[in-house]
Amino acid sequence: MMKPTTHRSISRRRRSKGAVLVEMALIYLVFACLLIGAFDFGQFLFVHQALVERARYAARWGAINDPTNTASIKNMVRYFQAADPPAGTASYFNLTDANITVANNGSGTDQNRLDLTISGYSFTVLSPYIGGNLPGIPVTISVPLGLYN
Repeated sequence: MMKPTTHRSISRRRRSKGAVLVEMALIYLVFACLLIGAFDFGQFLFVHQALVERARYAARWGAINDPTNTASIKNMVRYFQAADPPAGTASYFNLTDANITVANNGSGTDQNRLDLTISGYSFTVLSPYIGGNLPGIPVTISVPLGLYN
């Protein structure tokens, strides 16, 4: 035989429905923040790895072709071509010449190296409380020139 519903059991159910809604909202906020944080971390990793690969390619290209031609090496990083691009061409991740440093260290010795550094770039972060443009970690690539000459 079924138990008759009382006023007390009905009011308990209504209160628990509201508590579930509040708990779900709080959990959703935490989950959304974690999801945005994971997206931001993935974006940071993508930008950094893309810059590392572009710097490696430009340093190898400079070591093989002409390690003293810093303008062409910087163009390889920014535009993926040695020559100056047409006016209005967007550079890779909005890099400028000031973001890229090329140096020939140890010239005339066995330690002759081409050093390329990308620094001062930024990326956009969407996470709450830290949102905005944050500076990226500098990328430094060093290629020994004795292997190519």
